[in-house]
Amino acid sequence: MRNRPNLFAMVLFAASVAGMAPARGQGGFFEEAFAPIHHTHFSESGTPFVHPFNFEPPQIHQDVFFIYKYTQNTIDGENEHEAEAHVDWALTKRLGFVLAAPLLGLEDATGMQTNGFGDIEFGPRAMLVEQDKFILAANLFMTFPTGDVSRDLGAGETVISPYVTTWHDLGNWNSLLINFGPNIGLESGETSMSYAFSLTHTWLGPVLLEGDHDVEHVHEDGHQDHFPPGMMSLYLEMTGETEMGGDERTFVELMPGISYVLTEHAELRFGVLLPVSKSQRFDAQYFTSFTWIH
Repeated sequence: MRNRPNLFAMVLFAASVAGMAPARGQGGFFEEAFAPIHHTHFSESGTPFVHPFNFEPPQIHQDVFFIYKYTQNTIDGENEHEAEAHVDWALTKRLGFVLAAPLLGLEDATGMQTNGFGDIEFGPRAMLVEQDKFILAANLFMTFPTGDVSRDLGAGETVISPYVTTWHDLGNWNSLLINFGPNIGLESGETSMSYAFSLTHTWLGPVLLEGDHDVEHVHEDGHQDHFPPGMMSLYLEMTGETEMGGDERTFVELMPGISYVLTEHAELRFGVLLPVSKSQRFDAQYFTSFTWIH
């Protein structure tokens, strides 16, 4: 089983190399790798780049998320509270990184509680292909064992996750995002394959907070770079993970979710992740977050 990660790495590498070719109407990856940051949350045709709940989009942005998750009856028989600061930051037009630091609170069946920091995640990201209706990115997420494994606050080893992510414009403010790649424990060699999609529909809803409009980010043709207040998105997300050894269990969950843009720089999101496979990691996970949008 230990040879399988090498196969997945080769597939990801091949997809990455193929993505470095210039896209029609856009500069190639090497031409724009160190180009200035392009602050926009819309495609050239005006489709919004909404952010999935459970994985990173291929677009490179500068956003900060404050996330709270409540997981009911985990596979270890605990209820879990997680508060996470999550930074998705662009360094150039094509390059960026993710940094996530979670604070965990665990409660077992006897009422015993454990609190502390979990495993920190860091990942460099590269947007390889940028077309009007298609975007491809490669990510190398690394989860470091900063949580106390003796108190169930961490995995106890470094895990690397090379992922490929795509974005597809379906028209009429509908989009599809796909994410897949292996998770590899560097010490144990334990490996799983993760895969996910996010189907979204976006529209303009009622504006709850009136504010000054940032005219610097509105073009002469009316095209905007920032999300307008009142913009709403519905999500249907699927996340799956298949173990590549041992019991070879497969976990699949579905999440309906919704987001609402309060101001050009603030967004609220709510969702519920529910297991649909025979093997289950939890009974339900409730998700809420506040996003600061640069």
